[in-house]
Amino acid sequence: MHTLIKKAVRGDAEAFLTLMDMHKDSMLRIAHTYLLQEADVADAMQDTILDAYENISKLREARYFKTWLIRILLNNCSRIYRKNKNYISIEEFSDSIPDKSSEADIALLQFHELLSYVSDENRLCFQLYYGEEFTTGEIAKILHINENTIRSRMRREKIRLKNKLKQTGYLDTEGKEGAI
Repeated sequence: MHTLIKKAVRGDAEAFLTLMDMHKDSMLRIAHTYLLQEADVADAMQDTILDAYENISKLREARYFKTWLIRILLNNCSRIYRKNKNYISIEEFSDSIPDKSSEADIALLQFHELLSYVSDENRLCFQLYYGEEFTTGEIAKILHINENTIRSRMRREKIRLKNKLKQTGYLDTEGKEGAI
């Protein structure tokens, strides 16, 4: 992948398109966490791809490509959100996903259902960490927050989430999966 990134930095449009295709699903999931309307998600994606293409020559290190790309996406989502003031709750997002029966789709719906119990402040951190598999260091760079702050938020939120899931019956008292 570093080779593709280096080619894209040097102006290879095909390499850039390949990179965008590789990260499209991740970008869509993150954009859906922020935005309500499909048109807004599409705008954020389009703006992100255009911004990334125009500025890829400024990327200093290839290993930070995904972090750099997600930061651009988050900035665009934030701009669109502020402009439109329409935030989607996880419940609304789950309802908007077409009903599919594959294991991956069911797992995604369950993940988004669990995210609905996470506080608004920490939802993006959880999405990036568990959904997109970023490290806490990468999340800290993306969100411009100290890495220790990310870790402590995640730790506190996991405790709060576990207690909430026990209250709702999702977990029994020993921490095992329950009814849902």
